[in-house]
Amino acid sequence: MRRHQGGKRRFVGALLVAATLTAPRAARAWDDFGHMEVAATAFKALTPRTRTRVAALLKLNPAYANWIVGAKAADRERAAFMRAATWADSIKSDPRYVSDAQTAPTAGQNIGYADLSRHAYWHFVDQPFSTDGTPLVRAPAPNAATQIPILRAALAADATSDDVKSYDLVWLLHLVGDVHQPLHCVSRYDKSAPAGDRGGNDVKIAGDAQPPVCDDPRYCPFGPPNELHAFFDDVTGSGYATAPVVDAAAKLAAAPAKTAAVRDEEVWIAEGLDLAKTQIYVAPIGAGAGPFTVTPAYQAAAEALGKQRIALAGARLANLLDDALGK
Repeated sequence: MRRHQGGKRRFVGALLVAATLTAPRAARAWDDFGHMEVAATAFKALTPRTRTRVAALLKLNPAYANWIVGAKAADRERAAFMRAATWADSIKSDPRYVSDAQTAPTAGQNIGYADLSRHAYWHFVDQPFSTDGTPLVRAPAPNAATQIPILRAALAADATSDDVKSYDLVWLLHLVGDVHQPLHCVSRYDKSAPAGDRGGNDVKIAGDAQPPVCDDPRYCPFGPPNELHAFFDDVTGSGYATAPVVDAAAKLAAAPAKTAAVRDEEVWIAEGLDLAKTQIYVAPIGAGAGPFTVTPAYQAAAEALGKQRIALAGARLANLLDDALGK
């Protein structure tokens, strides 16, 4: 979910919706498929009390009716939960919402659905690093690191209205997934990109394979992504249908219990920086903007890393929601 710009499209039930991202730092961080896979993993782990509370809050979102299109009555709570995880991306192409500046006085506000700002900068935190001594620029705020603790505190607070809780819930469903995509946690600075590479959005690639799942026939013919960030967004699959996501989530290896129990979002984000430096910006990805040719070994390692991060995000999301709503 980050500054991912391309011809990607998805469908909601029988409705095909063109996704046109116009913000200069449009975010995708995981495809819808990956975000829903995080949510599907979390949903299985929620306590019954949390599921009941979550289901009631999601009904307050203006997109709720679309989330349950085509779902059987017994599956509606899970379908809504999964598709709610994509809402923060969907508003980027919704004309009712407006792009807003990160420097605006309202950039960090938390007022519920009366807020029609897209807050594209909430989706990532540009922790800077360099391998050649290029001067670094501190990540501007607000960002994912500043907003996640604000949203989770409000979600847990008795005094918060249900409208704001619902809004915070759908954002957290999304942002927890975002910060587990390592390229949502970094910007690489080097001589060819002295202003940073925007989480790999400015790094071109070739030779990568089509996403392993691609359920939108209008998107798949365009072929695999040609930038590093989009490659990792799509590494586990692409699409909006729930059945392939549920199937993929069921096949994920469970996240290690000790790691999944970490509740500090600063640790999650620090993990992203470390993984980007040690597992993503490695051969065949070199310095500069490329293009770099993805090898089968790099592709396989990226898919394995994506699955690990999605499983971990789902487990941590379930813990966060149980802590906030299940007591």
